[in-house]
Amino acid sequence: MKREFIPFLLAMVMLVFACSESVTTDPEPGVEPEPPVTEEPKYKPGDYYKSGIAEGIVAYVDESGEHGLIISVDEGMTQWSTDYIMLVVQGGEFSREDGARNTAYIKQQENWEEIYPAVAWCDNKNALGLSSWYLPAPSELAKAAANVEAINATLAEKGFETIATGVNDGYWSSEEYGVQGAYAISFATGDFADYGHDKKAINRVRAMRKF
Repeated sequence: MKREFIPFLLAMVMLVFACSESVTTDPEPGVEPEPPVTEEPKYKPGDYYKSGIAEGIVAYVDESGEHGLIISVDEGMTQWSTDYIMLVVQGGEFSREDGARNTAYIKQQENWEEIYPAVAWCDNKNALGLSSWYLPAPSELAKAAANVEAINATLAEKGFETIATGVNDGYWSSEEYGVQGAYAISFATGDFADYGHDKKAINRVRAMRKF
């Protein structure tokens, strides 16, 4: 009986040793272990956003919840342009969806900081290496308008000025509208405002940034 038990005991010891060795096997020399997988943070409209010196409120997110638009926590009051100049965009028209593209084109114009104060106000937020704040396009402002209640709730909670939602409160977009006008968006309706299209008129402005 003892002779039969000894081989069985040895077999069990070898099996346990083999299993423990397979679990604790070190990576091959020179091969870096794979880092643990970390998920991107998820956002929803109205969330407070802070990344380095970039601070804003989430205005829109895509289906992943990881990317979208943030809107600035402050705003200005200024003209779209100080002169009636019709811009001809190289390679096509002004974009209805991409304010970053519109802003980049306007910044190529001579004396743009003096002639286009709404764009200059947004660009002034690009300090200490930032380059991502821009004057939003109409559809980007419309996306924010759809979530204005959530945005304003967080702005108020954090002590910032809320977005105006009166029927006569327009926010400049970066899309030009003829020689004398540019599109403004009403946060009360989310539509192109029927007022304040005159480039030299004073309207509100908030910057946007993609994340």
